[in-house]
This record gives sequence, structure tokens and C-alpha cells, in this order.
Amino acid sequence: MADSLPRIGTLCALVLLTFGCAKASGEGSAVGQVWAPDCGLEGRDYELNPSFFALQPSLSVEIIDIVVQRGSDYKSYSDGISVFIRDPDLVKETLLGTEIDLGGLGGLVEMTLYLNATCPGVARIPVVYGAVSGTIRFDSLFVPWLDNDTEETAAVFTNVELVDQQAPLERRAVLDGDFRFLFERGRPPQLF
Repeated sequence: MADSLPRIGTLCALVLLTFGCAKASGEGSAVGQVWAPDCGLEGRDYELNPSFFALQPSLSVEIIDIVVQRGSDYKSYSDGISVFIRDPDLVKETLLGTEIDLGGLGGLVEMTLYLNATCPGVARIPVVYGAVSGTIRFDSLFVPWLDNDTEETAAVFTNVELVDQQAPLERRAVLDGDFRFLFERGRPPQLF
């Protein structure tokens, strides 16, 4: 009996690792220039190199938040892009393949860039820029509450200017990129 306890413990650990969380399989890019003087970025070339992709639906109000980031750490410790879709039904049913303008808060689709790994601890305030211009085109979009022929989400964004509203001339970015990933259901990470 004593010999089987370590094997049972190992088996339990493997089961927890297998079912504990899931990340979407995907690929993408975001390249351009970033101005963030507090972190020494003065128009320097920037490349996100994302490795984590997530589609986070909110069924209560039928919105979607897409996360494309470097690594799977919390947003407050990572660099990434968040794409917020206010009316995913409209985008999926009538706007696939169409350029959608990114023009600030309250639009159909909003985009933010967060630089919390590149600029850690800048006065303990997250470095987040919001899109004020540019376009995004969805070629496919998985919407959990609609009938879907695929679980893939794919988009291309072009000439997206993102700014810090408090200092838009000094703190900004201009990015182009794309992402493509498959939706995978998984439990959210447990926070302790």
C-alpha cells in the first residue's frame, strides 16, 4: 500500500496538469513602432511574437474579448493585444472579410496594446494604449452562442495607431499584424 501512494500522487498531478487549463493553438504577429519614453522606447521597432491566444466570451451580454499575447502570464505582467468586440453576431454574420475601422472607445471593435513586460513597474501603472485609427478584418470568428462551421478565429489588422490618452504624442504605437487560432474550452486558472 505504501508503494502505491507515490504512484497515485503522480497520477493525480498528471490529471490536474492535463485538465487544469488550456490555451488555444494559434499563430500571429504584431510589428511596428512603439514610443514609450518611460521605458526607453523612442520609436524603436517592436515585435510582439505572441504565443498565447484566447477568446473570452461573456454570455450574459454577448460580447467577446480576444487576447493575443507573449506568454500565458497575467496581462499585468505580459505584452499583448486585446480585441474587444461589442457585437460579435453582427461581425460574424455580415462583416467577415470587411475592413472595420478602429476609432476609439464605443466602437464596434476596440483594440488595446499593453506593454507590461517591456515596461515593468513604470510607476506601478499599467502601460496600455488604445486604438484611435486603423482597421481590422476578420476572416473567421468563432462565436460560442451561434452556429459555427469552424472554431477558428482569424483576423488581420493594418496601420493601427494606439495612444495613451493622457500623452498621445509622446506615448503611442503603430502596428500591423494578424492572428489565427482555434477556440479550445478549458477551465480558467484558479487564483490563490
